[in-house]
Amino acid sequence: MSHKQTRLFSDEEILSWITEITEEDIKSVHQKSLVPFYDQLWVSGDGAYLKDFKSGKEYLDCTSQAWTANIGFSNPDVAYGVSQQLERLSHVRYGFPTIPRVKFIHRISEIAPKNLTKIAVNAMGGSAAIEAALRLAMINKPDSQQFYTYTRGYHGSTLATMTLSTRFAGVTRFRPWGFDRVSKIPFPYCYRCPVGQESEKSCHLECLELAKHQIEYGSVDKVCGILMEPIQGPGGHIPAPKRYLKELRKWTEKNNIFLIWDESQLFTRIGHWFSSEYYNGVTPDITCLTKAIGGSLPIGCTLAREDLIGFNSAEEHSTFGANPLMFVSGLVFMNYVEKAKLLENTRREGEYITSNIRKLQQKYPYIAEVRCPGLMIGIELVLDPETKEPANTLAADLIEEAMTKGVIFGHMAPISTDSGKLFRNVVKIKPPLIITREDSDLIIEVFESALEEAIDYL
Repeated sequence: MSHKQTRLFSDEEILSWITEITEEDIKSVHQKSLVPFYDQLWVSGDGAYLKDFKSGKEYLDCTSQAWTANIGFSNPDVAYGVSQQLERLSHVRYGFPTIPRVKFIHRISEIAPKNLTKIAVNAMGGSAAIEAALRLAMINKPDSQQFYTYTRGYHGSTLATMTLSTRFAGVTRFRPWGFDRVSKIPFPYCYRCPVGQESEKSCHLECLELAKHQIEYGSVDKVCGILMEPIQGPGGHIPAPKRYLKELRKWTEKNNIFLIWDESQLFTRIGHWFSSEYYNGVTPDITCLTKAIGGSLPIGCTLAREDLIGFNSAEEHSTFGANPLMFVSGLVFMNYVEKAKLLENTRREGEYITSNIRKLQQKYPYIAEVRCPGLMIGIELVLDPETKEPANTLAADLIEEAMTKGVIFGHMAPISTDSGKLFRNVVKIKPPLIITREDSDLIIEVFESALEEAIDYL
């Protein structure tokens, strides 16, 4: 008896659902959708480029579509692997292993820091990975449920992870959820030092001493963990100084506080598999991944120390958490990065772009800092290098002008203060890791020309 299913639709019918649309459909969807849309409608992607349906124009995407398509769009190896898996088995419940699930777990454990060998995977992305990390920490420290996170940090869009994050202006209308269990400490943002230090030479990590004092004397409960992005993404592409993380790690180990890293945007993008490689071996107790690790398919990973007690079946599961398609895509992604030597390319092209944009600082004093390793590049713009007044409109105009020239740059999330000051002055350059030198030259050329035109609007 055959159980093989047969086709109900022709190739043409199915392709029409993917490739054909009317202007009326595009206009009316804005009225029907609960979430807003951008103007462009991407119809196809090839490598680092996207094609707009309406204009037919191609764009070099320096956002990798939410910093995710690290090996480019429509990668043929991912497409083949996923299509082959789809023909064999498209879905299983969370508790069941599959060949791709087993191989994915083994593969990521091969490249992970040696002490992070226990892994949980979901299909809901970074927010779920962060929440899993918090639950895991509480399981292993049951007498405490208080956490500390950092100012300007971002950790997701669920009610819990929004509370863990900084207040972003206009992003959410929700009040903090469970705020009594979350407190904030200042991030070591050296350009705008939270304790007023002027230079690296005069800094004695006073911001870390302030954070330690607040945790030791200001906590209402025993502290379970500290959650941080070692290099902040939405908050401005701000890398924590290496010596800060080294001393923080010593202190958390001494005081039995879990150090949890959110590496959602960092995996491979900084020219290393994991941030601990960039930070000279400093390793957290738990780390969280999403975005690129899925090879453009939804995935979230929580990696933890091998000695930690794991979850039971009710504490960490999701309907699509064992979906074999995401495991195949993730497997192809990791193997592709290695075989194509993309970590080396990321470091090489990232250094080329940043060094050339730093040269522009002498010509354009609006460029305050060019920061972050690899292809996680952030350029902070100010109206005056003395006052450091954020150039929010200049950044927005630059991004808009670059779009007309065929290059998509990213924006930092808007951060507001009680005094009314708004920060949205960092331009992001985060293209797929496969970019060529020709692509890098185009990025540099468009950045400068767009900056010049944006300056004219001031």
